Amino acid sequence: MDRPVSLEVKSVLAFGIGGSPDASLEGFVPDDAEHFGFHAQVFIGEVESELVDSFDLTVCSPSWLAASVESGEWERFRSGGLRVLPESIAVGTGIWFMRRWDLQDFEAALRATCQGFSPGPDWGTVAARIGRLIPWEFDYRYDAHLNDHFGSPFPPDR
Repeated sequence: MDRPVSLEVKSVLAFGIGGSPDASLEGFVPDDAEHFGFHAQVFIGEVESELVDSFDLTVCSPSWLAASVESGEWERFRSGGLRVLPESIAVGTGIWFMRRWDLQDFEAALRATCQGFSPGPDWGTVAARIGRLIPWEFDYRYDAHLNDHFGSPFPPDR
């Protein structure tokens, strides 16, 4: 390892807040802090670098998820690419539950995730670790790279 790689949150966009296709979390106050849900696109990059990758998750209250599934949105939560599982199974990867919306707690959890999985030997390793909790846009490309180039860093030109 030339130097350890540590990642940090650079910015977050939220989708489905106030009818806006994308918005900052600053100032977001749901109608009901105990019944809410939105999609977050978290941009994470190496400390002291402007380069970022996207990590995506649904942030919601348990009641919001239950209401969404009841209203017919089951397929939406069957993400993850492993479609060989029975249709009755939805794996919870990329869903963060909060009993009550709290911006400071959410931001603290994002920071703790980056800090908890850093440092690592290369970008791909640390990003894949974070991807255990917040799916990474290159998860499957990283897996394919490891299968084809065992021991090589990912991405190869970073």
